[in-house]
Amino acid sequence: MMKRSLLLLALLSGYANAQSLDYPSVWQCDANKPNWYCDMDEAKPAPARQPTSRKPDQAKRIDLKDIKTAEQLRQELKRREDVAVMNPTDQNMKDYLELWQMTQDKGAVFADNWRRVVWQNPSLDYAQKRPVNNSAIKIYDEGRIQTEEKQLKMLAKEHGLIFFFRSDCPYCHAMAPTLRMLSDKYGIEVLGVSVDGMGLPEFPNPRDGRAQTAAWGIERVPALFIGSKQTGDRAPIGFGMMALTEIVNRIFVLTGTKPGDNF
Repeated sequence: MMKRSLLLLALLSGYANAQSLDYPSVWQCDANKPNWYCDMDEAKPAPARQPTSRKPDQAKRIDLKDIKTAEQLRQELKRREDVAVMNPTDQNMKDYLELWQMTQDKGAVFADNWRRVVWQNPSLDYAQKRPVNNSAIKIYDEGRIQTEEKQLKMLAKEHGLIFFFRSDCPYCHAMAPTLRMLSDKYGIEVLGVSVDGMGLPEFPNPRDGRAQTAAWGIERVPALFIGSKQTGDRAPIGFGMMALTEIVNRIFVLTGTKPGDNF
């Protein structure tokens, strides 16, 4: 009986103390007491979306007559294309093609006006700088060839070409006669340099270039450089097999023009 009375007294005392605390229960979630476990409120279900009377692919549709800007045209054309791709019905395809035809018509008018303005304003006509018809191209090329030959003959007085090759390289064998022809025609000296210590028929006694290849950054042959006899300065002309006209053109462009002058 004594034990039961003491237990009842302890329970009543705990209940009284709990009533005096600043929260009703130790089990209640309280942000100021993070050690207690707090059950999160159950997520409320999202409100149901109200049905719409319009189809999703028609929500932002713009009729042809209402298209006033290029941005509207691009957006609507893309929208109709997406609809036709995902649902290629006859109506969707027709809907897309109608706007595509409108785009084509506007593009045709733009292109026509473009050429009219260019024809009447020579400062805007690229053909005045670089001909585009066959007759003018022929005259332009003849003048360019004469200028290139003049430039190369002038360079030959103080410059030379350096030809790096390997004796077992078929492209080097094929390019060697071209360089001999170049030397004979324009009077420019061509120095043969072998990267394996062996020569070619056109260059039977080349310089040994096995030490120079690494210093000059040569990773492939044939390689062609132009160098100054006075200062020793050098510059690459190109790597790989090149035809005679290509070599002459590269030398002219790299030594006689500024970027954009001859393009």
